[in-house]
Amino acid sequence: MAALNADVPPDSRASSASRTALDDDLALYSAEDVLAVTTLQEEAVRTVPAIGASFNRAQMIALGARTVADVLDVVPGVSVSRDVQGFHRTAIRGLRNDAEVLFLLDGHRLNNFFDGKALMNLPVENLERIEVIRGPGSAIYGAGAFQGVVNLVTNHADGVRGAVSTGGVPRDDGRLALATDGHLSAAHSTGDLRLFADLDVWNQEGDSLVVDHDALDDEAVDQGLRDVDEPAGRTRDGRFLVNAGGGVSYGLDSAGRVGVTARYLSEKRDALVGLFDTVGNDSELSWNVLLADLTWERPLSDGGQVRARLGFDQQSTDRLFQLTPHDFRTGDGVERLFPDGLQEETQVTVRTVTASVDADLALAKENHLTLGFVAEQQSLSRYDYTTNYTLDGRLRPSPAAPEGLVDLTQGAASRRLTLGLSAQDQWTVLSALTLTFGLRLDATQLPDVDAAGSLDASKMVVRVNPRVGLVIAASDALVLKALYGRAFRAPTPQELVERIPDTDYNQGRFEGNPLLKPTTVDTFELGADLVQSAGDSRVRVRANVFLQNFASPITPVDTSGNIVPLRNRELGVRVYGVEAEARLEASKRAAAWVNASLSRAQDLELPEQSRLLTDVPQARFNAGVSMPLGDWVNLDVVVRSGAERRNNNRSTLELIRRYEIPAYSLITAQLRTEPIWEHFEVTLFAQNLFDHDLRDDVPRPDRVTGLLPREGVSGYLTLRAFY
Repeated sequence: MAALNADVPPDSRASSASRTALDDDLALYSAEDVLAVTTLQEEAVRTVPAIGASFNRAQMIALGARTVADVLDVVPGVSVSRDVQGFHRTAIRGLRNDAEVLFLLDGHRLNNFFDGKALMNLPVENLERIEVIRGPGSAIYGAGAFQGVVNLVTNHADGVRGAVSTGGVPRDDGRLALATDGHLSAAHSTGDLRLFADLDVWNQEGDSLVVDHDALDDEAVDQGLRDVDEPAGRTRDGRFLVNAGGGVSYGLDSAGRVGVTARYLSEKRDALVGLFDTVGNDSELSWNVLLADLTWERPLSDGGQVRARLGFDQQSTDRLFQLTPHDFRTGDGVERLFPDGLQEETQVTVRTVTASVDADLALAKENHLTLGFVAEQQSLSRYDYTTNYTLDGRLRPSPAAPEGLVDLTQGAASRRLTLGLSAQDQWTVLSALTLTFGLRLDATQLPDVDAAGSLDASKMVVRVNPRVGLVIAASDALVLKALYGRAFRAPTPQELVERIPDTDYNQGRFEGNPLLKPTTVDTFELGADLVQSAGDSRVRVRANVFLQNFASPITPVDTSGNIVPLRNRELGVRVYGVEAEARLEASKRAAAWVNASLSRAQDLELPEQSRLLTDVPQARFNAGVSMPLGDWVNLDVVVRSGAERRNNNRSTLELIRRYEIPAYSLITAQLRTEPIWEHFEVTLFAQNLFDHDLRDDVPRPDRVTGLLPREGVSGYLTLRAFY
């Protein structure tokens, strides 16, 4: 696990003379463990002013990871779950909200402006590094870098790389649900010219697990659509993904280097179950993302650098949900018969234009100042919501918008201009003491609410996000950290204004609240990093404690069981906990690691006996071992464990509709060859080796009583080639 590996400070900040004997000793076995997400420059994880983790290619392979979610789920303090619509949801330190974890891909925000979701579960074959920061990042990235930041860095190293993986999931009907993915990338430098291109294609049939009950059990049986002893349906997890990118850069001698890159992501998949509390096997979800930028960078004579970027992003989503089975009736008469079931479709397109400039200045040998300015315009250019049924349950001749639906593209919430100005100074006061102070000033355009609750105008809301870090190298082996940071996030347009007309069959969505305010979090952290060398072995131990105070968090509170209103929790939420990790390395091929995290999230607006939020695991434990089996084969085993989960107790309905998900342990095991003829590797691995019955939560556990079944055992064979 990268967060536990020994690291060497990158040469971008220090000369080789500044490396200690311990650094050189550690480099014999471990890859450099670096982060760029916290300071916009690569720095060693053990000395960076943040609590972070970094995974390089070799470490992702040793984990048996196929996707980004596989990597994130072994980070202490992080857990990944899925919802009934099939989205992967990342929780950090006991809280889960799509809009509060910032995902970056080569500098582009992956979070959708409309609802905050991110197309983040990409294949890892194309990634050079995954960086994870637990805690606020608004001092660098502004709004949205709230609970944490995940930075995905693609591989642009010279050479040609390819990989093919095939395997699948054995279904309970005896079939093998196939999954195949392929990767091809190439990069070349000649003189001042650099070129790269890459392609990932992923196709999976997906598991199909029984969902025994849903909200339409009685009606489906009464209408003869299924027998009383038949299940409500099965999960569907088919997916087709394309990730293609390319770029060119050219050196202009003393004028710097200019570059152009473009990337296209396209995903078509099934909904795992459906929209809310019914199985909708004909549901189809698509997501198309275009990322493009023009960059310029130039080194400065003092060792610093200046960079400028102009970026354009567009995301288009099309989510079609089947709400009832085929041939479902809402009453008597031909106009109340739905051959394809009741359906709804939401199509959204958002665009972002970004211009930024930042500079890293070496004011002195011991002082580095980073200055930045960013202007970002986000807009909702399309919002179409249509149904094949009327509000009184009659079949439409063709899908159309329901009566009373507001055009969200014309309101004040559909556009958001953000202006950000940041400064961060890293000052090495003494050789063993580094002080970091950062400040970002954001002016964000938000809709203004009039006396009637209408959003008919905009206003600029100013937020100041400070960051302070104290890093003490008590010795060559021991590093201590004391950190403070503030972050904020504004409500998404969906949280502010989306209100779908309510019927008996389209339940389970949030109800927009134009009165929502931005929320802030103050985070305090203490950390320690100890590295020891004993003979041929290397040992690393990391630990940190944290306290987070969330002011006016935006929270859905279930008061009806159907439409869920959003509101600010005025008394806030407090989260505190501890995270620890350790790694032992005996050689380049033999290592063992373990990490654990414990957090307590409390809703301070509730009575003391009901404050604890437990819908994500409060305790996590992960461990792994890698060992050689002879000269050519390695064995990797990874264990991921989580504590029991229960629903929140913030309303009477949530108390009544209680669920309990038992603790779980999942094992990944793989056999992995050493390089064959210096150009090939073969991996045979299995995920969820013992087919543990893993479940995730659902919005209505009283209706979907078996909760959400997750993937069972699966196996894959992978061939990698590199030249």
